[in-house]
Amino acid sequence: MSDVFLSLKDVSVRRGSSVVLKNLNLDIERGQVVLLNEKNGSGKSTILEAAAGLLPIETGEISHHGDMILDQNGRSKRPKTAFGLTLQSDGCIGSLRVEEHIFNALDLSGGRIEIDSWLRRYNLAHRRHDLIAHLSGGQRRKVAMLAGILPGFVGAEPRILLLDEPAAGLDEVSRKNLVEDLGTLQERGNAILIASHHTDFIASATHVFEENQLIVNELKTQTTTKQDEIKNEDVRGNVVLRTSIALNQRPLSTLANNGIAGLLTLGIVLALVDPTAVESNLIQASGLYLCAAFAAGLVGDTMISMLHEHRALDWWKAHRRGIPHSYFHAFLIGMGLTALTQLGFDSELSWLLTLIGGLLTAATLVVLRAMELATSRLARPRAAFVRILTPILILPFALLVQWITDSNLL
Repeated sequence: MSDVFLSLKDVSVRRGSSVVLKNLNLDIERGQVVLLNEKNGSGKSTILEAAAGLLPIETGEISHHGDMILDQNGRSKRPKTAFGLTLQSDGCIGSLRVEEHIFNALDLSGGRIEIDSWLRRYNLAHRRHDLIAHLSGGQRRKVAMLAGILPGFVGAEPRILLLDEPAAGLDEVSRKNLVEDLGTLQERGNAILIASHHTDFIASATHVFEENQLIVNELKTQTTTKQDEIKNEDVRGNVVLRTSIALNQRPLSTLANNGIAGLLTLGIVLALVDPTAVESNLIQASGLYLCAAFAAGLVGDTMISMLHEHRALDWWKAHRRGIPHSYFHAFLIGMGLTALTQLGFDSELSWLLTLIGGLLTAATLVVLRAMELATSRLARPRAAFVRILTPILILPFALLVQWITDSNLL
């Protein structure tokens, strides 16, 4: 197996009308700590995000452990070996607890380690069960940093760690501890890419990348400190599903947005439509019974709005192990609304129709979620108002109603 863990070959990246990176070449081998410390605006974050596969590239190819993950033709593959990532904007969702975000990073890396000592080391032990939204900026940065470095302690095999401004907002003691931990990670064989203007990292960097050249750092002085044996624990599966359930249960965003939209539609229908007139027209009844569920799905997945917070969506997308969603909760809301609509019209409850209502809400939400995710890579994703395309969903809804009528499900 090659010692080159991270390779960027002839990579060019354009942001808007400007070419930020042009024909960049960078190879990072096992046990190397490469520092990007040029002035702001020089493309440090662009290099790191391109290395994580977050940015489309105009030329070249990006590889992890010898396997291509992104090329100039838009082909993208999930890395076979998970990596650690700290984004400049943290990548944390405010509705998650401190320990949950760190455990998510570890689970995505294929294993867990005990985190109590790390939380104490960075003065976060007393905030372990607190929501990230309740932390100060510096504390949130520590959580993001730990999520980026701790995967490097999982298992015996070293991995790639990508850290964008990991010391931003950290106090002097925490920066000193981080430099020591980077030394330990380097000794374990991890390949580390750091984008930072802090001079503290000069002591731990084996190389500095300047003007498309990898230069040996003659100023490296940091030695590793003795670490206790790190015990690995079994990974907890279903990390995406577990996070999805937690994020839906705490702020109740799906119920508050999709559910209320459906209830409002149901209220309008019950107020304006005479129940006795519906019984004589099966196709009208089918459409009315499902309209509340359809309206709930048209709201889309409110999880996407939460994931845009501090670029959490990019953090999840980089790992390519799935993105938290609201599918299950949308399905339950759709079933509930369809059942309520039937009861509101004094109709006999059809469990098959109720099931169809749940599937309709979930399917509509999936389509709108896909539209939003398709524009997430744009510089201003909110400026692309994809909801203008939602009228095209009326046709499939009408076909579904016609099929229900023709199948004599009512």
